[in-house]
Amino acid sequence: MQNIERNKFSFIPATSDEQQAMLQKIGLQFDDIVKCFSGNVCVEGGLHLPEGLTEDQMVEEWDVMMSRNSGPKKASLLGAGAYMHFIPAIVPHLASLPGFVTAYTPYQPEISQGTLQSLFEFQSFIVELTGMELANCSMYDGASSTAEAMLMAHRVKKANRVLAAATVNPNYLATVRTYLEPHGIAVDVVRMDGNGQVSLEDLESQLSASACSAVLVQSPNYLGIIEDLAAVATIVHRHDALFVESFTEAMALGLLKYGIDTGADVVTGEGQSLGLSMSFGGPHLGIFATLKKYNREFPGRIVGESIDTKGRQAFVMILRAREQDIRREKATSNICSNHALNALTAAVYLGSVGESGFRALACENVAKLKKLVNGLEATGHFTRVFKQSPVFNEAVLASSIAPEDVRSRLAGLPVFPPLALARGAAPDVQGMLHTYLVCATEVLKNSVLEQVLGALS
Repeated sequence: MQNIERNKFSFIPATSDEQQAMLQKIGLQFDDIVKCFSGNVCVEGGLHLPEGLTEDQMVEEWDVMMSRNSGPKKASLLGAGAYMHFIPAIVPHLASLPGFVTAYTPYQPEISQGTLQSLFEFQSFIVELTGMELANCSMYDGASSTAEAMLMAHRVKKANRVLAAATVNPNYLATVRTYLEPHGIAVDVVRMDGNGQVSLEDLESQLSASACSAVLVQSPNYLGIIEDLAAVATIVHRHDALFVESFTEAMALGLLKYGIDTGADVVTGEGQSLGLSMSFGGPHLGIFATLKKYNREFPGRIVGESIDTKGRQAFVMILRAREQDIRREKATSNICSNHALNALTAAVYLGSVGESGFRALACENVAKLKKLVNGLEATGHFTRVFKQSPVFNEAVLASSIAPEDVRSRLAGLPVFPPLALARGAAPDVQGMLHTYLVCATEVLKNSVLEQVLGALS
């Protein structure tokens, strides 16, 4: 009887006796197996952990640790894929309602209408913002949604090669490689031109060299520069490949054109800016939108609107691509869940700020960056690298001040310092040995901006 029960529940671990029997069978001891692993997998002398605490003692210690976070809330000069924005109080309030927080995957529409409607509204917002025909109800993050887009392009076009602009966020590019290369799909990089944009000449040359399933371009790109997406699309479609547009700063959707108007076949990106806190890097929100003709190659899930038997509005999940479900080995993705609560949060955020408010926020971000860049250049210690290229939210500046000195000067201010770029990430400027990616959003108040400029001058 015991064996029958154990076979039913294969997740029950082996007993000590079973482990010893297996070790005896292979003629090894447990320590022999541990020694097979390279590196220091065992801590010599133990972990030296402190004595355990009671609950009230632990709470007291936490309070002491949390008190170190006291002080004014900081703004951020950091960007490069995660952005600090103001979040209206209504957003966390509605998104934290128990009915949403505890909701599971809505397989049964009759008891999941609230969750399904929120995802449907999210899809509707994304379709409008990206200028596409179809959007899923979110993915893990911008990097994975971009990689999924390249996999989808391979399913459509079959060529075992894709191209990605050198100006794509390096974390996104690394994720694309992780997804595609195990499938035998080569990921080649198109170089950057002198303006910090993807080189159209190199793109044309590489597309002419051999067949390609897709081309990935990010705008604003890793350096904050807006790419000429329509020009790229013309070249890509001339060579019968799919064009994937990506973004890391969702606030750009309020001001820049994407989607069908710029020739995109897929638009992907990161939705963290849509009401989600930075939260030490996650969880974030993947956005994926495409054309209706690719709905059978689409990763993730789609919620649709219908009517029930009594003629009332009803929402239901109309397409699922997960491998554990009906498609099994024909699944188009390994996405078996989605960030539904984050998608709801984004929908609440977009609904609360409205169309005009979202555009106004995007414009304020552009104006704030311009004021910061002009102020830094006026100090004489900074100069903008790609002066002829339009930017959004962040820009590359060369400086005579070393990164450790910048951090030291800004240490006493309510602001996080900018990102110091590695050598070679941007062209060297004569007399300026260091390069920074500087970001500004609406949370950088004028009073703090003035303090920053004073410290760096």
